[in-house]
Amino acid sequence: MHIHYFQHDHFEDLGFIGDWAASRGFTTSVTRFDLLPELPLQQEFDWLVVLGGKMSVNDTVEFPWLTDEIAFIKKAVKAGKIVIGICLGSQLLAKACGAEVFRNAEPEFGFWPVKFSTEASKDFVFRHFPGELTVLHVHFDTFTLSAGALNMANSPITNCQAFRLDENVFGFQFHFEVTPENVCDFILEIEPEIVPALFSQTAEQMLTLTGCCAGNNKIFEKVLDEIYSIHH
Repeated sequence: MHIHYFQHDHFEDLGFIGDWAASRGFTTSVTRFDLLPELPLQQEFDWLVVLGGKMSVNDTVEFPWLTDEIAFIKKAVKAGKIVIGICLGSQLLAKACGAEVFRNAEPEFGFWPVKFSTEASKDFVFRHFPGELTVLHVHFDTFTLSAGALNMANSPITNCQAFRLDENVFGFQFHFEVTPENVCDFILEIEPEIVPALFSQTAEQMLTLTGCCAGNNKIFEKVLDEIYSIHH
């Protein structure tokens, strides 16, 4: 199996997903939009993973490649590819599926809990999550649900923290790919973005809460294995 991923910042890489893929003998390739926005052919990959980034989905004037990226994601979804979006990636995925992306009432920065829905507990992939899980958030924007999508999780200020559309599309507003090995560097890289808000921790606060990353990676190992098993 081959996974292609879209990377938008130098430090936001596959993280745990890369470790998971390597441990199962899968191959990976990347489009670095921060370096050279070259897109692969659709037939060259099985899964598409769309990672986070500092820009907004709506910053198409400053980052004109966003328009091509969204169109490419839409085509991959229609082709039945497995498409997974994380943070900015979930927003790009929502946009590609017809949803609206806009500024949230408050930003979320730091380790905060999300609650998983009744639909999640019954879902073939999301059933691996507990009812509540503390995860890493780094986002200003949020989105509506596209037609047919199921809302799988929420937080006090974000109506949709995770969604599934059909059996091949999975969006996560939070970061599960950050590992115990790279979480400290990740937090230091995002520190300039942090603004004071109701759900906004300082970098120093975040660095005391990184212990949940290892457990979250274990949950997502089951999630990724489930997605793979359903389609093979």
